[in-house]
Amino acid sequence: MLELDPAQQQLIQRLLAHRLPQVTAIAFGSRVAGWQFGLNPKPYSDLDMALWGLRPADDIALANLRADLEECPLPWRVDISDANDLPSSLRDRIERYGVCLQDQPAPHLVADR
Repeated sequence: MLELDPAQQQLIQRLLAHRLPQVTAIAFGSRVAGWQFGLNPKPYSDLDMALWGLRPADDIALANLRADLEECPLPWRVDISDANDLPSSLRDRIERYGVCLQDQPAPHLVADR
């Protein structure tokens, strides 16, 4: 469960689907209820999000998504990471404890399940 109101989650999901419909997006960190490596979020805590399935050709779409998220009315920042750039131990934790915002069959996740 995410520590967001439904309208905030829907906004993020709409922006993801518009800019990067082929990726899997998983939220992690303090805004995920029960996240084992953080406490309850503060009102200004950011939302951490890892993306699986990004391709080199997605650079412009990713930049546009970041810009959309900065310009939208969310009261906090969304920190986006390419899952391939994260340490494998963190990726494993995200896959296990994170909250899926957009589920697409990224090859990495399908192969490991």
